[in-house]
Amino acid sequence: MTFTPTHMLISRTKETPVQLVAAPQGYWLYTEAEAQKGTTPAFELRPKLGFYCRGHQVVGFSLQPLTIQAAAHAEATQLAK
Repeated sequence: MTFTPTHMLISRTKETPVQLVAAPQGYWLYTEAEAQKGTTPAFELRPKLGFYCRGHQVVGFSLQPLTIQAAAHAEATQLAK
């Protein structure tokens, strides 16, 4: 899977670029490491229910779409690697 970040997963202390992928119960949130390894993502977003991490509901997270400038920066960083 090619990692193309679409959103930022925001917690109180950290912002992580993620890619949303449709899942049976909502959306999976792939980080770059998970996408490269091909593993099942830790985070899932379920409509009306919120965020889940490995099957357990978690609070304190929000999801923001990437702006064009942030997306260009993430792509440039990925190309540099």
